[in-house]
Amino acid sequence: MAQRPSGCSSRPRSNVSRATAVLAYCLFVACKPASTETAADVRVVSAEPRCKKIGVVEGAGGDGQHARADALEQAAERGATHIMLEPAHPDLEDGMTTIVTGTIYACPPPDEVFPPAGYP
Repeated sequence: MAQRPSGCSSRPRSNVSRATAVLAYCLFVACKPASTETAADVRVVSAEPRCKKIGVVEGAGGDGQHARADALEQAAERGATHIMLEPAHPDLEDGMTTIVTGTIYACPPPDEVFPPAGYP
């Protein structure tokens, strides 16, 4: 009878436990709030800044924290420096998702004069 190498189990590996581990990892990654340095650089403001308005983003998540993180990530991807967020509210289509809407702005660095020449 052949000997098993040390460290090998006598029972076969379960595909179910492997699938469970993969599913748990995917859920963890998908539900993890955005924490990239770029998203962290987007400044949340409570009043409309005197900057160029880029547009609107809509973050979605299982709760307000994740929806806010999604909105900040989208703002960073679009080059925003500032975001003015609306209060979180449930998605009326499915009732299980939370939505956070934000107006995004591109503001010059603090050392630049604003508004620049030619700005409307």
